Amino acid sequence: MNTAAFLAYVDGRRLRWELVLDHCAQTAGKDPRTQLLAVFDALAEWAHAPCDGFRSNAFVNARVALAEPGSVIRAVVTEHKQALRARMLTLAEAAGARDPGLLVDQLLLIFEGAVSTRSLGTVEAPAEMARHTADQLIAAAVAQAPVPRGIARP
Repeated sequence: MNTAAFLAYVDGRRLRWELVLDHCAQTAGKDPRTQLLAVFDALAEWAHAPCDGFRSNAFVNARVALAEPGSVIRAVVTEHKQALRARMLTLAEAAGARDPGLLVDQLLLIFEGAVSTRSLGTVEAPAEMARHTADQLIAAAVAQAPVPRGIARP
């Protein structure tokens, strides 16, 4: 396998994903809760884009099939996934989630599950269903957050 060519392919996918994600985040407005949901909006947009022929997650496939421990491919894939987690963690903290790390881990499980389910074709509209589930999870995580004294809950 030509590692340089594969890395160029994965980098192109990452750049296209970030463009879709940034567009959905801008459309979502300034509320960190809707910004978190924009990750799922981006997934739905990505899944329905005719040019990408969405079948599965190129990053996960690369890590599982091609990346030996310590390889540059594994490092690139891990960096991509960690960047998404960091972005979501910042938003979960801004949204006032009681346990932002736990919320983000749960949201990422839903996200990756939707990707896998989409590739298997076992659930109708998995990205949209994942967004709905994420919305409920975010609402519960924010509703349970402690409110400082003297501040009214919205």
